[in-house]
Amino acid sequence: MSDEKHTNTPTMIVSDPPAWQRALYMILFGVIGYAIILFVFFLAVIQFILVVINGQKNENLSQLASRINSYLKQILDFLSFAIDQVPFPFSPLPKNEPDGSSNDWEK
Repeated sequence: MSDEKHTNTPTMIVSDPPAWQRALYMILFGVIGYAIILFVFFLAVIQFILVVINGQKNENLSQLASRINSYLKQILDFLSFAIDQVPFPFSPLPKNEPDGSSNDWEK
């Protein structure tokens, strides 16, 4: 028996991965992003129904949609080479601003 020491080095590169590994990540996150877009559309329909019934939006649902949109932005930034850090679950979830100041449209 040999006395080989096991190192705790990760087997996946999650910051600036090589081209072949980034291609695999891009395929994976493209599929995840597509599913997220469908889910956000579903949340929008539910929110619309709740507004029609209650006359006001559901804040919890709005916060959930905002958090999911932040994650989708992280995925799209990775797919468009704006960032090199691989998105969640390989890195932390992005934080969204509680006051909505992360919205670039109002700047």
